[in-house]
Amino acid sequence: MTADATSTANASALAQKRCLSSTSASPHLSKRGKIILLGDSITQMSFSATLSGWGSYVADVYQRRCDVYNRGMSGYNTDWFLRYLKSDEGYHDIFGMMGDAITSKTGDKNNSEAPISQKDGDASEDACSNSNTNTNTPVDTTANDESMEEDKKTNNVKLVTIFFGANDSSSKELNPRHHVPIPRFESNLKEIVQKCRESFGDETKIILITPPPVCHKSRLEYQIQRYKEKATGDLERTLSLSGAYAEAVERVAKELKLPCLNIWKDMQESMEGEEKNREDGKEPWSVYLSDGLHFSREGNLFVGERLVDLIAAVYPDIAVSPCPFTNYTGNSSSKGGLALGSEGGIGPWHDEIDHLDVEDSFTNSTKKIKVNL
Repeated sequence: MTADATSTANASALAQKRCLSSTSASPHLSKRGKIILLGDSITQMSFSATLSGWGSYVADVYQRRCDVYNRGMSGYNTDWFLRYLKSDEGYHDIFGMMGDAITSKTGDKNNSEAPISQKDGDASEDACSNSNTNTNTPVDTTANDESMEEDKKTNNVKLVTIFFGANDSSSKELNPRHHVPIPRFESNLKEIVQKCRESFGDETKIILITPPPVCHKSRLEYQIQRYKEKATGDLERTLSLSGAYAEAVERVAKELKLPCLNIWKDMQESMEGEEKNREDGKEPWSVYLSDGLHFSREGNLFVGERLVDLIAAVYPDIAVSPCPFTNYTGNSSSKGGLALGSEGGIGPWHDEIDHLDVEDSFTNSTKKIKVNL
């Protein structure tokens, strides 16, 4: 065997070893639960540190229990988001939470885009493909179907939030680019739910969230600030339009028997009885909005709190109860629901580790000590 042939063979063997080790490691990597946030800019911005984003609020509550994946797409309506899901990039971006054993739209394992090293001619491309396929024999789809079902069981996606409507509800006349008619909007939401169930499993918990209310005066101020003399003074997003789409989300949730967080209603009702005595003449609930549409810090905290409360009410098995002494969800006195393992998070908490027998603290899962600190 020549030196080049030996080098190629060694590279192939190493690549095969990596393929096997990554597949076998997948169930362990998936032990930590996953929460996936789907939506538009209001979701994309939900990790904002300066605005105390509502997605960050959820991630804080689920420390060491679930990783939170932000899949918000700024400016997207449900038409565009569905089209993204139907692309290879979008499918793997949204539904690639199942680890290395991802199943593609066609049902083929490991059918993701080739890493850069493979595109440059790395022998690992042939090694991985040869270890999984044989172009000379018919494809056995039964094995793929069984593998897909197994992936759904091990992907450990605990919750998906679906939060659209702020763009879909744009005026047909003033913003036809973003406008999606209500019947198609409802159909799109149903299809997104169905795709989540197909990829993550029927048991995956889902919450629908309505678009927020729109403060007209704040939107006009934002328009003038952004477009200056080109501002038209016409509103392409209004309170009544967003309200109609909030009702559409509620109808879909009711039909699919899913919980719905109606922030359009909740934000306004939370300020009922408040005098409209602000000097700027805006509605009291406008404090929840930074520009009449997107969330301020107060709005993010409002949504984060309401969402966590809703999870506890409708999905108690994935809820987290804070420590009764500190109200903190990231210590040994906090409790997770049954689907989160009931007790602590991933790994023993620091006050459960016996410094005189560290090895036993990590290997004996039934032994729980509590160090007085």
